[in-house]
Amino acid sequence: MRPRLSIAKEQFYSVDDFNREFANDDACLEYIKEQRCPNGVTKCEKCSIERKHHRVTGRTAYACDHCGNHIYPLNGTVFTKSTTSLKTWFYVIYLMGSTDSRISAKRIQRETGVTYKTAWRTLHEVRRLLNNEDLPLERPTAKIDDGEACGLAPEGESAASLTAEERTTRELTWVGIASD
Repeated sequence: MRPRLSIAKEQFYSVDDFNREFANDDACLEYIKEQRCPNGVTKCEKCSIERKHHRVTGRTAYACDHCGNHIYPLNGTVFTKSTTSLKTWFYVIYLMGSTDSRISAKRIQRETGVTYKTAWRTLHEVRRLLNNEDLPLERPTAKIDDGEACGLAPEGESAASLTAEERTTRELTWVGIASD
């Protein structure tokens, strides 16, 4: 029997951690703004100068401190015209990154309380973006996993020749290598 591998607590990102970091849509919007305009400073189109922008109450916009011109951090993203809450989008992304198996729209519907149609659309939009080769990632990514397979027999033998214990304990390691 193999010893169980564990992840150090400081490296594990739990649902509680997610809910603390992204408590509501405002926190999600702030995160997107910080990714696009660090410290809220970006070039104002009207002033043509790098200026600090502050949140406009009740809107997904930030206004220039000097002239009041609005910028919209969601423009050009999958969230632009979506009526689905940002927290739901972020939660779907979290689930896709934290689960080993393929996630279903039905699971998203159950966990977020949205309609099946919304869950399906959200899931497929995120999958589409992840499969987009033109999408620049910040750094190379890799997912390495191991697993167990049932009923596999050595080459030339049938699975029926295996005992029940052999069918359930035969271990495989899956390796994938990708290069540019």
